[in-house]
Amino acid sequence: MATFRCLASGNTVTFTQQHDIDSMRGHGGYVRVDDQGAEVPVQEASKELPMTAPTPVKRMGRPRKAAEATI
Repeated sequence: MATFRCLASGNTVTFTQQHDIDSMRGHGGYVRVDDQGAEVPVQEASKELPMTAPTPVKRMGRPRKAAEATI
């Protein structure tokens, strides 16, 4: 028997079939919990995100009319 906890809601689910346990191990949204309540640590890969300059956003639609100079 294995108990898994949902990371989003915190609900726990217990499975008895080995097929169900194996499929839940591959699921990223659940963490296996021991019978004593201690969580089994999950290895999370940390990726560095490259910092880039913001790109200018082109406005959609028709361009504005040119303002005419009046005297």
